[in-house]
Amino acid sequence: MHNGNLRRMTRRIEHHSMSRRPAARIHAALTDADCLRERLGAAKDGTAEVVSHTVTEHETRFQLRQRLPEGELPTVIRGVLGGAPLLERSESWRVREEGHFVGEVAATLRRVPSTITGSLWLRDLTPAERSVPEGASEEERPRISEFALRGEVAVHLPFLSERAEELLAGQLELVIEREREIIADWLRRGG
Repeated sequence: MHNGNLRRMTRRIEHHSMSRRPAARIHAALTDADCLRERLGAAKDGTAEVVSHTVTEHETRFQLRQRLPEGELPTVIRGVLGGAPLLERSESWRVREEGHFVGEVAATLRRVPSTITGSLWLRDLTPAERSVPEGASEEERPRISEFALRGEVAVHLPFLSERAEELLAGQLELVIEREREIIADWLRRGG
């Protein structure tokens, strides 16, 4: 207890990946409306949409709505949710400097008192960070950019918060990995 109230706990989520593609190409895919629809279409659950997509001179913002898989959720949490959880997510991206992009993500789970927030970084690596041995094969080509997400998940359900946060963080990790694969495929196809 803290000041007469239950102390709110959060679960950290982190993701880090590196790519052989420049940050500008990845940023273009991350913020492209067609790529967003393809990322959501991979869910194949019929409940995924790009709610809004706005591009200005300084920023790209979008809102997405998608269902998360409910298969691993305990019955009691499914009962609270009334079915598969619906994630409503917004992201914004800006150019910090050439080859370096920053963003924010915020999301909620419909019908659940919850918050998901995070910071996004995408940048080209420096030449020293991407050194490669002489005579390296194509597969050994250096990674030239990195993406990082650092955030928190908080669920405020009496007696269920810790387990619900753990499950939601796990589902988000699956979504992040699935979207990473879709973006890599999109870029391979020239998107």
